[in-house]
Amino acid sequence: MAAVDSLDALNEAMRGAAAGAVIELAGGRHTTTRPIVIEGRRGTPQAPIVLRAAGRGRAVISGAAGFVLRDCEHLVLEGFVFEHDADQPAVLLDNGRHVRVTRNIFRLRERAKPRRMEHWVYVIGARSGHNRIDHNRFERKVNRGSHVFVRGDDTTLTGSRRDRVDHNHFLDVVFAKGENGHETIRTGSNDLGASGRSTFTLIESNLLERCSGETEIMSLKSSDNIVRHNTLLNCFGAICLRLGNRNVVAGNFVLNTDGGPGCGGVKLYGFDHRVFNNYFLGLTGTKHEAPLALIPGTLETPTTDNIGKKFDDLTTVPPTRAWIAFNTWIDCAPLQFGFEKPEGARKHVPTDCVFVNNLVARTKPHKAPLVNLGLVRGLKAHDNLGYAVGAMPRNEWTAWFRWDEPGLRRPQDSPGLWRLTGSSPAINAAVEVATAVDDDVFGRARRDRRDIGAEEFSDETALRGPLTPEAVGPDAP
Repeated sequence: MAAVDSLDALNEAMRGAAAGAVIELAGGRHTTTRPIVIEGRRGTPQAPIVLRAAGRGRAVISGAAGFVLRDCEHLVLEGFVFEHDADQPAVLLDNGRHVRVTRNIFRLRERAKPRRMEHWVYVIGARSGHNRIDHNRFERKVNRGSHVFVRGDDTTLTGSRRDRVDHNHFLDVVFAKGENGHETIRTGSNDLGASGRSTFTLIESNLLERCSGETEIMSLKSSDNIVRHNTLLNCFGAICLRLGNRNVVAGNFVLNTDGGPGCGGVKLYGFDHRVFNNYFLGLTGTKHEAPLALIPGTLETPTTDNIGKKFDDLTTVPPTRAWIAFNTWIDCAPLQFGFEKPEGARKHVPTDCVFVNNLVARTKPHKAPLVNLGLVRGLKAHDNLGYAVGAMPRNEWTAWFRWDEPGLRRPQDSPGLWRLTGSSPAINAAVEVATAVDDDVFGRARRDRRDIGAEEFSDETALRGPLTPEAVGPDAP
C-alpha cells in the first residue's frame, strides 16, 4: 500500500500503479485547480487498483473539479467526500470498464447561475461498461443535471452497457418548477433510446428521498434495463420509461407518506415493458404523473431514424404490449390508461397492453375513480381485485375487477404499509400468466396458487421491504 498526503503525490503514485496497487490519500481538504486525471490504469478482477481515502469520509475533494477516470479497467474509487464546484463532475468515467465508485459522499457546491448541465457522476464513452456505482450518498441538488447519468456515446450510438447503480442514498433534489433536466438517475440518451439501443443498466436497491426535481425521477432512454427493489419516498414525479423497449420495473416501493402533490408511480412509453410486484402507496400524481400512466405517443414503431438534429423532444411511442401484473396500489389517485382525446401529435394510443392480477384499493373515501380510462386499443384487463369505500363504481372499467373488501391491515413490523390478512380474497386468486413471477415484493416465494397484488400472504420472514437510510449509503453493510 502507498500512502500519499497530497494530490501531486497521488498523481505520481497512480502513474505507476499496476494491478493490486492500493493508494490511500490522507485525510484533510485537498483543493483542486483542475480535474484529477487518471488514465490507462488497469487492474484485474482478482487484483483491482484501489484508490481510496485514508479513513472513509476523511479526505475531502474541494476546489474546481473531481476525478476523470479515462480508459481504466478494474479500478476502485472509494471513501471520498466531494465538495468541489459542480461545474465539473465529481467523477467523469470515460470509457471505463469494471470501474467501481463506492462509499463516497457527494455534496458538490453549485453555482447560482450554472454554465452547463451539472452531472455529478457521469459515464460516457463507446467502450464503457460493467461499471458499478454503489453505496454512495448524494445530497441536495438544485441545478440542472443528474446525480448519476449512465450514457455512452451518441455519435456511434453505443451506450455504456451492463452498468449497475445500487445501494445509493439520494436526497433532496429540489423541485425545479417545470424546468427540464433535473432527473435524479438517467440511463441512455435521446438518440440511444429513439434508435432502440440496449444498455442493460441495472438500477437496484437505492433509496430516493424527496427527489423532486422534475416529473421524471428516473429517466430510462434505452432498452433492456431493470429497475428493481428501490424505494422512492415522497418524490414528486415518476419512474419514466421515456425511450426504449423491453425494460423491467419490479419489486419497488413507491410511497408518499406526507401527502404532497404530484407523486407518481410508473410512466410508460415503448414496446414490451414489464411492470410487476411493485407496491404503490398514497400517490397523488395525475395524468402524466399518475400512479400508473399509459401515455399516447407520436410514433407507433419501436424505433425511429429521427435522431441527432432530426430528433424532436415530442418523440414518444405509446406503451405497446406492456405487461402490468401483481402490483398493489393503495389509496392512490386514479390510474391513467390513455387520454380521453388526442393531444396534438400524440395520436397513437396505448395498444395491446395487459393488466392482470393487480390489487387496487382505497381504505378511505375519495372523490376520484380508481381508473381514468381514455383511448386505448386491444387492452386485456381482467382478474384484478378492486375496492373503494362506498358504493361500487359503475364504469366501463369496473369489469376489470372483482369487487371485494381486500382484508388489509397495518402491522407493527411494516409501518405505514397495508398488508394482506388471512381472510383476504386476494389469496390464491391470481390467474395463471405466461410470465412467471416467482417471488413477491418482500422477496418471499410465491406458491403454485398465487395471490393477487404485490404481496404473497405468508408466515415467512420478509427478505426485503422499504429501504431505510441504514441499508444504503457509505456506512451500510
